[in-house]
Amino acid sequence: MKKLLTKLFLLTSVLIYSQDVRLDFDYSITNPTVGDTITINIKTVDVNSSTPSLIQFDLQYNTQLVTKINNTFTVLTNGTNSTAQTALSEFTGYKWSDGNETATNLSALYTGWNSNSIGYSSNNNFNVERVTIQDGQDIVHGNVYQIKFKIKDRAAAGLADYSDIVELNWGRMIDNSDNTNYTVTSAADNIDLTSVAGVNAGTVTINVNSPHSNKDKMSYKIYNSSQLENNVPKSGESPAYSGNFDANGQFQSTALSLDATYYIEIEAADGGSGWMNSIVTVTDAYKAFQYAIATNINGGSTAVFEYVLQKLLGDVNGDGSNDISDSYEFLAHINGYESSAAIPTATGTADYHYAGLIADFGVAANNYETKVFTVTESVKTFNFGHAFKGDLDFSHSTEPTATAAKQDNFTVSSITNPNTGQNMIISNASTPDENYTLDISSAIVDGKVELTVNLNTTGLVGSQFNIVFDNTILAFESIKYDTGNEMTDFSRVQGNKLWIGSLDYNGQKEIKTGTPYTVTFNMIQTVQNTAGLINYTITEGVKANGTKVNFNIQ
Repeated sequence: MKKLLTKLFLLTSVLIYSQDVRLDFDYSITNPTVGDTITINIKTVDVNSSTPSLIQFDLQYNTQLVTKINNTFTVLTNGTNSTAQTALSEFTGYKWSDGNETATNLSALYTGWNSNSIGYSSNNNFNVERVTIQDGQDIVHGNVYQIKFKIKDRAAAGLADYSDIVELNWGRMIDNSDNTNYTVTSAADNIDLTSVAGVNAGTVTINVNSPHSNKDKMSYKIYNSSQLENNVPKSGESPAYSGNFDANGQFQSTALSLDATYYIEIEAADGGSGWMNSIVTVTDAYKAFQYAIATNINGGSTAVFEYVLQKLLGDVNGDGSNDISDSYEFLAHINGYESSAAIPTATGTADYHYAGLIADFGVAANNYETKVFTVTESVKTFNFGHAFKGDLDFSHSTEPTATAAKQDNFTVSSITNPNTGQNMIISNASTPDENYTLDISSAIVDGKVELTVNLNTTGLVGSQFNIVFDNTILAFESIKYDTGNEMTDFSRVQGNKLWIGSLDYNGQKEIKTGTPYTVTFNMIQTVQNTAGLINYTITEGVKANGTKVNFNIQ
């Protein structure tokens, strides 16, 4: 080691130590970011009228944290020492140790190195530079040497910080005219950087906690903090990162940075897939009516949703209230009409999405959704909730978990309808669904195809059947209802789609058991059996307390 790092200009005469001089770093960098250039000036600072004509020092830099760009002997441009002799030796793969000496006492460190008590050892993560400046006259105090580095990403090296990126190992200054050897110290022998932006965060995990099975058809768009204004993306900004969640509602990124703030949008990715048509159903429509009909003449309501977010989800016409006009938008939707752009369908837009960190999701004080998140060393997993407009029963939306997201005065209790004087119930949104087997059969009867729904489930105040049939073979003819004399029924046919169902929005009348629906089709082409001609996209009922009933077709 000693043979490699040879001592330059070691004087053989007796050295006289007196006076003082400092060898210091001079640098400034504001809001450093990975990839930025840091310029370091090394300067002498006179303390007691020192007049060195020889300056020599070693510095080392961490090659995992910075990459050297270039160096300059700035002493040559001070107007006095333009003809000074300069030398630079570079040693790759060595690291300095101060031993027991004070790190800022550069003279003592030099002496210790000469006595072999401290020094260098091999280390592939550090390089050493030895700088020598000598002139036949005094060297003017000030900047003598400049070196520039590019800041690297510490995450690539697995380092926790940017401490000790550059260090002064030892230094000496001599007045060659009388062999005066000055005591050289430094105010700080190393340079540390804090809060360097752009450090790769490694693997960051984003989850969307949605209850549906189409999570891989949900998309994310992430914006950098520089793209935001008042915590929302500025007009015209394109997302920095985008893509789809996987089937588990998760995606992982290795492109985000530590201590950086981001904004996320979570939406449905494939408007044409058709799966969103089943989000808002008869159960949601019933809940909307139950709330609306409890509203008095002044706009107040004796009904209470379980979550404050439901008032936003129920306001599908965007007028700021949950009233009967919203309810009829729901009713139109389950009958196949799309009069409201806010109710999600296969051809809908992003206007009906709410998404936010689970901790704030549905909390009114946080505008119901917090889309800004910050990645740190300790927090690299983020869980988001997502809700669709109109999804009052949270069948496809995240049910809020924050205590503040729940209505303070919500109870599952009887509520009097001010219009009818009858009691009704606004049910708990999280009431478990009920599941029943439903007998739906189709057969050829008198040259026609007859579809019958056989129902033995009691307590239903509403039902919905969305049917798709092969309209190259079948042509819709009629529906026969036997749901009860006072039950409100609905139906609509368009192309190869048929919507049928019933709803008593007061929750007082039940659908008759037996065969409430019989659908007749004419045959365009003669077939011997009905296999594959008729399929079902929604088969659902709702009870008076708002409980969803899922029908499993046998």
